[in-house]
Amino acid sequence: MCGALRRLSSKLAKHPFAAAVVFSTVKGGSADAFTQRVLEGKSELDRDRLAVFITFGFFYQGGFQYMLWAKIFERIWPGRSFRASLSKLVATNLISDPVFFFPTFYVIREALTTKATDRRQVVPTALRKYRDNCFRDWVAGWCVWFPGHYVTYFWMPLHLRVPWVACASFSYICLLSYLRGDARQEEAVVVSKDVHDTKSKLEATHGSCMEEAASLSAEATEISLPGRSAGPLC
Repeated sequence: MCGALRRLSSKLAKHPFAAAVVFSTVKGGSADAFTQRVLEGKSELDRDRLAVFITFGFFYQGGFQYMLWAKIFERIWPGRSFRASLSKLVATNLISDPVFFFPTFYVIREALTTKATDRRQVVPTALRKYRDNCFRDWVAGWCVWFPGHYVTYFWMPLHLRVPWVACASFSYICLLSYLRGDARQEEAVVVSKDVHDTKSKLEATHGSCMEEAASLSAEATEISLPGRSAGPLC
């Protein structure tokens, strides 16, 4: 068993970029398919949604994250010292995920689920949705990836970092798929909330108007009562 793992690690070390892309693409698609079929109990897969996670896994989690972690971070914080590893862990959770990971996911999801081709429409809409969800998304990610990336940067060699994250993040991508995969359902929730907020504002305005009308009616009654001076009207 150990010999097989060493041989696999040796093969991955020869083609680290390809390994990162393959692992992440397969993980993204299988995690979303598992979420739709098993967790949500759907009889048919939402192919647009599945395409979102396959595309995101291929381009961002496989390609971009390999270049970020294995090339850029290693140039900024070279080596595996405690300080360098801690810097990479913090940078991943507090910089790259909020600034790159989530915005990229929302843009890909918006583009593939709406079939829109005008980026002037896709990008602002996607970033607005990200803004509405960002704090919940960050907290959910940090709960998983502060401990997860301790393993990534303190234990894993360069060529195994993305494959390790791809395997370890299967449950996280299932969570992301469950919470953010269905863009149409999320939009329906937002519309429902807006309708509820509008209704509440209208009810509050109506109540205020009724109170003001009652007050004016009371003042008019006092003025019209016989034997009572209403005072000068000019």
